[in-house]
Amino acid sequence: MFRLLLIACLCLVVLPAVAQAPVSGEAVTADTLPVVRTTDTITLMMMIEQGGVILWIIMGLGFIALVLTLYLLVTVSPRREAPATLVKRAVAHVKAGELQGAYHMCLERDEFLARVFAAGIKMAGHGRFVIQDAMESEGERMAAALWQRITYLNNIAMIAPLLGLLGTVWGMMRAFSAIALDTAQVKGITMAYSVSQAMITTAGGLALAIPAMAVYFLLRGRVLRIIAEVEARSAELIEVLAGENKE
Repeated sequence: MFRLLLIACLCLVVLPAVAQAPVSGEAVTADTLPVVRTTDTITLMMMIEQGGVILWIIMGLGFIALVLTLYLLVTVSPRREAPATLVKRAVAHVKAGELQGAYHMCLERDEFLARVFAAGIKMAGHGRFVIQDAMESEGERMAAALWQRITYLNNIAMIAPLLGLLGTVWGMMRAFSAIALDTAQVKGITMAYSVSQAMITTAGGLALAIPAMAVYFLLRGRVLRIIAEVEARSAELIEVLAGENKE
């Protein structure tokens, strides 16, 4: 059995070589040599050219999303919006009776917590609920502004797949138009080009939407942590201000 398998393997290797070898006495020319075929690969520039105007729009949104991502990842963080040093300095000023100094210190800063503290210190001397209402109102305003900042990234993540779908529909329309109306011999090439454009725009829209949505979810978690941190620190300041009023 092993010998039969060995003979069969030798036949599979030797016979094709004998069949392709030139006959004795026959000149070896380029026609007698085996033809080596190479396949072309689609490059990035070819994909961009086939994507058309819609793909360029998606790429423009991608650049905007990249800039927004870098900016928001640096600025939207609990350490930046609710610094612990601010809490210590503000509480120390209030306990020392330097309300004006604490108010101006918070007013000159642009952090979430600083604005909320400024609203509370401004109402120093009033009741606990008045101070709490002022800080809650300012906190709601600052939270809305913070949510608005990260919403732009979510909007890009929602628009990008729709642009990709638009490119898909446009490409398929061109493909079916080529089938129905084009009578030239290159009908298949035209149809393939249109379908390629449809797929490229879809891929471009998804390639932008998926990371943009992932970054948005990350930033949304940060915003929730910032709001929770500001609420906790604000409660501490309210207790200090209420204690000063009692004294």
